[in-house]
Amino acid sequence: MQKALTLLSFFICPLLCSGQSTSLQKLEYADSLFEVKKYTESFEIYDYLLEAEKNSSPAMLLKMAFIREGLGDYSGALYYLNTYYLKTAERRVLRKMEEMAGKRGLEGYAFTDFDFFLTNFYKYYNLIIYALLAFSILMLALVYRLKIQLNQSPIVPAIFILISLTALFYTLNFGRDYHRAIVGASDTYLMSGPSAGSEVVDILEKGHRLSYSSKEDVWVKVKWKDNTVYIKEDKLRYLHF
Repeated sequence: MQKALTLLSFFICPLLCSGQSTSLQKLEYADSLFEVKKYTESFEIYDYLLEAEKNSSPAMLLKMAFIREGLGDYSGALYYLNTYYLKTAERRVLRKMEEMAGKRGLEGYAFTDFDFFLTNFYKYYNLIIYALLAFSILMLALVYRLKIQLNQSPIVPAIFILISLTALFYTLNFGRDYHRAIVGASDTYLMSGPSAGSEVVDILEKGHRLSYSSKEDVWVKVKWKDNTVYIKEDKLRYLHF
């Protein structure tokens, strides 16, 4: 059995390491192209790493934003800056996004202290999960000691267990939902209802950042200037933590 596991690890580990090595090699090659100002070629590799391999670094995202801004694609630049911000929670990026959006009359980039708190929550998401789990185990051990060993009422730690498990359940199931998206196409229609026959509320250029709540078929319910409207899903670029 031990020999079989050793042989299995011998074959599987190189495959896993090879995948990581290949991604790193692609990133290094893209960086070398960026350094010699071959921006289009480098962006194609960056985009593949981000979209196909779900692999990115903050530095890579900044370079992608720089390239798209240089090409006049401010919607794309804002998308990558926002994605960078979700990874780093850097306030200077907020100012850059607000400035870029403000010059072009784009809505949805007025960040509050709550947004900053939320981003830090996303940044330390895994740590928060581990902390809640460790706290629950600690309280469970305290309940056992009070009830079994000391024959005392464990009501207080039991309440803390209930609170921490509730927080853990919510965080695991809903904590990663950012519910923000950027309009990715010009002349995008906002409708009063989830159908093509609904009344047109507004027509947007690409780059606006919207909050969304739910989906109905190909339609997404979003907020626009304090109104609830609908937009086709293929017109949005979702922002992910």
